[in-house]
This record gives sequence, structure tokens and C-alpha cells, in this order.
Amino acid sequence: MKYIKLILILLFFSSCSTNKSVIGLYGKCGNEYLGCTQIELKSDKTFEYFIFMDVGGGTVVKGNWEQISNDSIKLNTFEQPKNPSTTYSGKINPDRIKNVKITIRDLELPLAAAFIVVNDQNAGKAADVNGIAELETQKIKTITYHYLGQKETIEIDNPNYNEIEIIVRDLDLNAVPRFLTDKVMVLNNGKLFFNDGYSLKKTNLENKQWK
Repeated sequence: MKYIKLILILLFFSSCSTNKSVIGLYGKCGNEYLGCTQIELKSDKTFEYFIFMDVGGGTVVKGNWEQISNDSIKLNTFEQPKNPSTTYSGKINPDRIKNVKITIRDLELPLAAAFIVVNDQNAGKAADVNGIAELETQKIKTITYHYLGQKETIEIDNPNYNEIEIIVRDLDLNAVPRFLTDKVMVLNNGKLFFNDGYSLKKTNLENKQWK
């Protein structure tokens, strides 16, 4: 019993020590910087993500962070998308032959000019002002849309659908992200790594660039 208590105590202090080593400011901005990124992980498990761009100025995104392993954390902004995932509905119209009608929109508006490709073909078509595109094909396996730098492929479970409506997830089209949902970042040697390998080095809190 004594050994069990000792192990639990050691685990508790190890956890506290790990959390304490994670807490702090990551990213140092140079003098007279034109661009800057910093993340502060706070002891109350909240974070502030600061992004400064010469054109748009500074923006701070806030949320909660969670340590999911010794070298990884997960970030979730307070603001989350109302529609986090893309869905679709389909039907078979017997009067429609040799082409399919695809309607694409978000929860509010049609995605006019979204470029739509079916079955990974090279050719595609832009949706009109109502978010509608008609393409020549008889069987659909996948639909891929391209819209303002965003791309997503939807797998269609019934290849015989010839009229399909796609409700696109809330797209984060800003240069500064509004939403972070289960964003995993890796900690290694005092650096916080993004998915693309870009990293922020831990620095003194005095270097924080926002209030």
C-alpha cells in the first residue's frame, strides 16, 4: 500500500512538473518587425495566440489548451464553428440523363464561383450565382470543391445520385485563423511546432507583444 501511495505521489508531481515546463510564451519578435507570431500558454489552461501582419495589424485569438502527452498539446479556441463538418444529401431524378446537378452552399449563402470536380477528373466547372453546377457524368464517386484557397473532397455513398446538395462546413477564410479545433502541436527542446514544421521558441514573458 505504501508503494502505491508513493507511485501516485510521484506521478502527481511529475504531472505538475510537466505542466509547469509547458507554461510560458513562445515566439520572439524582432525589432521593428513586419510580421510576428506568439503563443502564450497560461497556468489556468487558457492560451492567447498573437499574430501580427504589416497590412492587417495585430490579432489575438483565445482559447483553452490541454496537454495530451509529454510532448504534445491540443488547442481549442473559445469560438468554434457553428457547422464544423461538410454534409450532403442526394437523390435520383429519373428525368435527368447523362449529367448531374450539384448545388453547393454554406449555412447562409450559395458558394458562387466554387470550382467543382467530380471523380478526380482534370476538368470541372464553376458554380453559378446560385451555387449550382451541372456536369456531364453518369456515376459519382467523389466531389471536390475549390473555393478561395480551400479544398475538400466528399465521398458519395450512392454513385447513382444525379442531384446532390452540399452544405459546406464553416470555412475559415481569414489570414488569421478564427477557429482552432483540436489543433495538436508538438513540444520539443523548448520549441512549439506547427504541423508544417514551423516552430516558436520559448522566450521570456517580457517579450510579449500584446496586452
